[in-house]
Amino acid sequence: MTVKIIGYQEDKMNPKKALGTIIILLALLGLARAAYDIHRDMAVREDSLSIKAPQGSVPRSEVEYTIYFFEGNTPCPVCEKIRAMTLNLKSSGNPSISRFSMKEINVDEPGNEIYILDLGLFSTSVVLAKESDGLIYRWKNLEAVWDLSGDEESFRKYLIEESDSFLEGADTR
Repeated sequence: MTVKIIGYQEDKMNPKKALGTIIILLALLGLARAAYDIHRDMAVREDSLSIKAPQGSVPRSEVEYTIYFFEGNTPCPVCEKIRAMTLNLKSSGNPSISRFSMKEINVDEPGNEIYILDLGLFSTSVVLAKESDGLIYRWKNLEAVWDLSGDEESFRKYLIEESDSFLEGADTR
């Protein structure tokens, strides 16, 4: 004998509802994994050394001025143009620029993410730095290089002016 309850409908598996539930569960699983990775990276970060010198500290040995060119693995024609113009100016013999050494850093390589975190980088960047003993004491991200990448003369003037200003100790972090 089968009893039927009025108003009760036997649940049938709705494929769309089941698929939606699975997608939501996978998304939540992905978010949980991302949160775990971020937490783990932050814990490692707190235990690792910084490339920045402690605020207010004074270099104990000779100071070096460096022009950093930061880039990643993603091909970028504008990035290559910024890189080429920076290198051309570095090799031009300009007195201000000649006081700087040049370092190119691929931030996508393992271990280089510290530059992104410590210097607040978000894309290909040209950064002026004062460093000693492997630590950066002052730096300035030359963010206008993107806007000036289409005008080589303006780019050149900007980099020289910023280098002069940096060497004088103005407007840096």
